[in-house]
Formats: sequence, structure tokens, C-alpha cells
Amino acid sequence: MARQWGSGDFIRMRTCLAAIDFSAISPKVIECAAQLATATAARLEILHVIELPPLREPGSSFIVHSAMMDPLELKSIEGRLEQIAEPLRKKGLSVETMVTVGVPSDEILKEATSQDAAMLILGSHGHGALLQLFAGSVVTAVLRQAEIPVTVVPIHGN
Repeated sequence: MARQWGSGDFIRMRTCLAAIDFSAISPKVIECAAQLATATAARLEILHVIELPPLREPGSSFIVHSAMMDPLELKSIEGRLEQIAEPLRKKGLSVETMVTVGVPSDEILKEATSQDAAMLILGSHGHGALLQLFAGSVVTAVLRQAEIPVTVVPIHGN
């Protein structure tokens, strides 16, 4: 069921969900998300999805994603997210962080639903059309399936 939007939805947003991958675009995504959360008095959730390589089960034609994760690596990622969140909290924003494992587009949409997010903020890496054709992108997959507004922050520009 598609969500209905009224004029007050952008005045008092509940949650803005910013998904980052710690690439060069991530600081711009956080800056945009913080501005949106501040302007709308929303809670900001910063999400990082760990994409593990797919594995083929022996004797199976199905490809699965391993959920095995090094606990030290997970703690390191959680620490990096907290380093991003803490200065925003000091500015008065309500900020939560989250790490999940899986297919990035699926996990972003799942988290948006579970948090009842009013908006998603993602970064575009600016890959060429050929790569998009063969590999697709997280942004493209999210845009195709999202039932809430999605802000895409470009890698190029100010």
C-alpha cells in the first residue's frame, strides 16, 4: 500500500534515514541528512550495510549471502558510525546508528520500513551508464522500490 502524503509530513518528519558506505560521498550524504533532519525536527538514523560476498551452497543452484561477520570488524564499523553521529548530537540532533548485513538495497528498504522513515538519503557514486547497465546500483534499486521520498546526493558538484 502506497503511503499518502499530506502538507504536514515535511514539517514534522519522524525519521530521516541516511545510508552510507564510508566512500567519498558519505560526508555529503551526512551533511544533507543533518540539514533535512534539522529543518524538519526529525530523528536521524545513519545506516551502514555490510555487503558480504555471495556463496553458493554445495549441491545447490541457489546463491546465499553469508551472515558470518568478524566481531572486531563489526565493532570497528560501529565505532566509525559513532564518530560521525557524536558531533551531530552535540549540535542538538537526535541521531541513532545501525549496522546490518545483506543486500544493501534490501536492507535499506527494510530498515526504512522498520523505523517508519519519512525520507531516505543516499549518495550516488556517479558511475557510468555501462556499469549501471550491467551491475545496477543501490540507488537505482532503492528508487524502484521505495514508497517514501528519496533524496540522492550526487558525488559531483558542491
